[in-house]
Amino acid sequence: MEGTLFNIGPLEFIMILVIMFILLGPEGMIKTARLIGTWIRNAVKSPMWTEIMGYSREIRELPSKIVKETGLDEDLKEIRAAASEATRETQASLNDARQEINQSLQETGNLEIKLDLNGGVSTNVPVPVNGSANSPHPPEPPKPPQVID
Repeated sequence: MEGTLFNIGPLEFIMILVIMFILLGPEGMIKTARLIGTWIRNAVKSPMWTEIMGYSREIRELPSKIVKETGLDEDLKEIRAAASEATRETQASLNDARQEINQSLQETGNLEIKLDLNGGVSTNVPVPVNGSANSPHPPEPPKPPQVID
């Protein structure tokens, strides 16, 4: 989360400053800010803070250290390469299938289908497949069979 300190955003920080100014006044606010700054400086320079930051760094580096020590980084590279190759092969077969479908549909009814791998299928229909090119309205779908009791 950018623009936050201790999970406090800029607007919240301004609101805290305004409340501090109202409650403490200008002189009290300066004294309190100086006191808080001293506390933070002492905390950061303390050996306990250094130890905590060292543990934090170790914890952040632990996953990559484990991956390197167990040799999983090489396995991950192989898996990524295999996945990339499978994606390329799938893309190529989809492109071949799309070309074959478009070619056969163009031969039979001049219908072009564009496959969008991210969402759907769009069609461009210059001439309807059923041959009713002069009709301004599409043909009606067949009626469902009637059931007689």
